[in-house]
Amino acid sequence: MSHRHICVHGHFYQPPRENPWTGSVDREASAAPYHDWNARIAEECYGPIALGVHAGSDGHVIAYDETLKRLSYNFGPTLLSWLERERPAILARIQAADAATQTAIAQPYFHNILPLESRRDKETLVRWGLAEFKHRFGRSSKGMWLPETAVDSETLEVLAGEGVEFTILDPKQGSAVRDLGSPNWVELDAEHIDPKTPYFWRSPHDPSKKLAIFFYHHRLSLGVVTGETLASAEGFADAARARLLPGDGAQLVHVASDGEFYGHHHPGAERVLALTLDLLAADGIPPIDPARFLALFPPPHEVRIRENTSWSCEHGLGRWEKDCGCRSAHLPEWKQNWRAPLREAFMKLAHRLDSFYEDDASRFFEDPWKVRDESVELWLKPGAENASAFLKARAKRPLLAADEDRALKLLMMQRERLAMFTSCGWFFDDVSGVEAVLCLTRAARALDLAKLLGEDAEDGFVERLSACPSNLPRFGDAAKVWRTLVASMRVGLPRASAHAALLDHLRLPAPEPRLMRWRLGPAFRADKAGLAGRDRTLSIRAVEVERPETREREEFHALVHRADRLDFAVWLAPRVEPLDVAELGALFLRSNDDEFRAALGARFGDSTGLDALLVDERAEVVKALSSEGALGAARAAFLGRWVECASGLRLGAKEDDAVLELLAEAPAHSFAARELPWAGELEERLHEHMESVVGSPTDTAEVSRALRWLDALWDADLLSGVWRLRDAQRRWAAALEEHGPCAALDACRAVGERLGLAQAAAENR
Repeated sequence: MSHRHICVHGHFYQPPRENPWTGSVDREASAAPYHDWNARIAEECYGPIALGVHAGSDGHVIAYDETLKRLSYNFGPTLLSWLERERPAILARIQAADAATQTAIAQPYFHNILPLESRRDKETLVRWGLAEFKHRFGRSSKGMWLPETAVDSETLEVLAGEGVEFTILDPKQGSAVRDLGSPNWVELDAEHIDPKTPYFWRSPHDPSKKLAIFFYHHRLSLGVVTGETLASAEGFADAARARLLPGDGAQLVHVASDGEFYGHHHPGAERVLALTLDLLAADGIPPIDPARFLALFPPPHEVRIRENTSWSCEHGLGRWEKDCGCRSAHLPEWKQNWRAPLREAFMKLAHRLDSFYEDDASRFFEDPWKVRDESVELWLKPGAENASAFLKARAKRPLLAADEDRALKLLMMQRERLAMFTSCGWFFDDVSGVEAVLCLTRAARALDLAKLLGEDAEDGFVERLSACPSNLPRFGDAAKVWRTLVASMRVGLPRASAHAALLDHLRLPAPEPRLMRWRLGPAFRADKAGLAGRDRTLSIRAVEVERPETREREEFHALVHRADRLDFAVWLAPRVEPLDVAELGALFLRSNDDEFRAALGARFGDSTGLDALLVDERAEVVKALSSEGALGAARAAFLGRWVECASGLRLGAKEDDAVLELLAEAPAHSFAARELPWAGELEERLHEHMESVVGSPTDTAEVSRALRWLDALWDADLLSGVWRLRDAQRRWAAALEEHGPCAALDACRAVGERLGLAQAAAENR
């Protein structure tokens, strides 16, 4: 057995990008042509690292490579949740890789800087992360990756107390070493910590708390970040060999970085990594993971750590609590003096919410904080029955339905309050950045839940945000960021009702976001001709909307008045008593627009307009409402047919070739495919057809439909990437292995050729 090994650890992670009110990720324009950054990085990194390819000299694929099976890795829980919903094939490969190798390790549930958290919050985040890992992988994790490798002794004590056997740090985070059993410590700097072996760590405060620490090779790992290490497989392999000493002693070349550097930040780097591992294995240096190395070669030395340090800040933990100088190189004049007041604002909010939680939840539970630790079950196994069973098992007295509802809101408030400290919010350059706004939205959701429970803490929090200066004059400070960017993302039940009513008024489908449900009652409609050919319309209908996760529910009468192409007004009236729709219809018919809106405003209060639509729908609806005056009669007629056809697809129509015919006609009407409303959703329809083919590999109708869709979307330039198609093609080929020569096999080969796959790979032999 070899005593020389390489361990490449990939920390795969994305912040929780979901809108916390809807549970869906809003479109991120900077990720175009993909819908959002999760989708883009899945195509560029997560898919290829789970099922990569070897390319031949002609550029075609000659073999597949499941690189993940040769790595040590962790996937952030929030990323795995997204993969489960949006890229289940990738999640299945991640789980299969661990089932074969058991090289995955856990991560705290949210990517918070643990040394900056209280011990209680450390314990909750670690326990949630370990529970989520067991839920995903069916086993307990032996190791745990720390966000940003941020560490202090208390954090390591928490890990050890939960049964974690090892973690991974930067060598600059070790301060002194000694041989096991020796009384003499030797102070060392990062250059003199030997990363070829694990170290034993024991808590200076509680000797019963102990675990192993692996230090990665700093320069080799930094080269992954800069791209220097990934310039070539031969260079990577040579650099790894150079770090090994002659002799038979156990040695480990340990490389660790964000996993996204393989393929996303550095295109093609996943191939360099796979070839590097090939070269080293051929030279007698096989891959190994920390758990297996630790079992074979126990630590010969003991180590002390440098408290409150991380891998990505030269100032300890400054990047997450002050203007320490760590920032993006391309914005040297920007300041990060918003970091400290932002953390202070969040900490004061957390303290207030915690006090409220403890007081209120104590009415239901003997130990509210223990219940919080266990509440991860609520979203790992969602559903009303599971939620009731969870609460019943922990309540100190029988709970009424109203008690259950309140207890759930309290626990979900705590989840959002922990999520708002996600490290990405402080990592980058401005308080108006995407990541900081994501943290602010989690704070807003926590505040909304608190307000539903009778605790209104928003005004004081927003006032403290005014002390967080933005580098962008149009914002000024975080309070304005809150009032503009965060406010536009809030989706309370009234806004969801207005959204559904608006789309219904336009006779457009209203797909429900992940965390919301709505039901619409019978509609009253009226219309009348207006000036310059503009038709006025009115609709009135009941809308019932709910958020099952927190058992929020409201009912409204929704009144929608349209005065022009993009001029809408929506009023919501609580359904405490029925409306006289005939009276309102008569008022509409005899009044002009201003009179009618003034009358409804006086009766029902302020109205909203198209801004009530959820972000993704709003842009598509505006495209769909382009006027004949702006387009011309022929183009407007084509757009109308397109909207009707696309709406049918969104409503679940099975016969969908008509949309392909319109897609082919679009250039003749001077439409680029991506300009058409909801055209971006067609790629998902193609993937659905490809999955149908995988399930029925020789079904002539399914194969024919999938090929038509592939050809049409390829020609229309509506494909954002090919990895998912390659993955489906491979699974289709595997499903055809038990069949002899057939038309489906020829079609599968043809698809492989189009996707740049060699015939041998297309046959999957």
